Amino acid sequence: MTTVVSVAIRNSLIREGVRRILSDSGFTLDEPVDDLESLSSPSAAEIGEHLIVVDGSLLGRDGPAVIGDILYRFPDARVIALVSTFEFTEMAAIYAAGAYAYFLDQIPYQSLVAMMQMVAVGQKVAPPEIIDLLDNLLLLTEMPAQRHTTLAYDLGEREWEVLGGLERGLPNKTISRDIGISESAVKATVKSLLKKLSVTNRTQAAVLARELAVQGQARFACPRPSGEVPLPAILRP
Repeated sequence: MTTVVSVAIRNSLIREGVRRILSDSGFTLDEPVDDLESLSSPSAAEIGEHLIVVDGSLLGRDGPAVIGDILYRFPDARVIALVSTFEFTEMAAIYAAGAYAYFLDQIPYQSLVAMMQMVAVGQKVAPPEIIDLLDNLLLLTEMPAQRHTTLAYDLGEREWEVLGGLERGLPNKTISRDIGISESAVKATVKSLLKKLSVTNRTQAAVLARELAVQGQARFACPRPSGEVPLPAILRP
C-alpha cells in the first residue's frame, strides 16, 4: 500500500518546495492545493496511509477547529501543521485536536522527510522547540525556590505586559500589536527582562513567568484569548 500526501499551502513557492522535497523522497503526492476546500481523498485502491500537510495561514486563528474539520472530512488522515512561528499554547491545542506533527516551515530538508516518515508509520512527532523548552525548564527548576517570587524582581508595568506575551509564547511582532508599542520597544523590554529575571533567553523567561502565574504572583496585562490552552501539568514548574 502507498502512503499518499496531500499538501495544502497558500504560498506557491513553499507549496512547490514541499512538493518537490516529498516527491524526491519517495512519497506519492496528491495534487497540491492552496486552500482547504480543494483537498480531496486519494483513491481507496491506491492509498495505504493518507498524510495531509497544512500551513499556518490556512489554519488561521482557530487552528484546532480547522484540524477538527479536516479530520471530519478525512477521518483516517494524519495531519501535519507547518507554521511560521512556534507558539506553545497553539501547538498544544493543535495536537489535542488530533494533529500528528507541528513544525516550523523553516524546517531543514532532511528533518522534514524524517518527520513525514515517522508520521507515515503512525508516530506523533514533537518539534525541537519542545526540547529547548524542557531544557530551560530543568534549569529553572534547579534554581532556589525563594527566587521565584514577585518580590525578587522589580518589574514595571510594561515589563509585566511583555512578560505576559512571552509566557504565552508570542513573537515580538504579536506582543507589539497586542499592547500597542513598537517592535523595537518590545525587543528592548525583553532584553531588560532577561537581565532582571537572571535568565539567558526568552524561553527561560516564559517558563519562569508560568511559575509566577501558577503561584498567583503574576501581574500580566497582555490580553489573553478566550479558550487558551494552559501549560500541561507535566511541564508546570
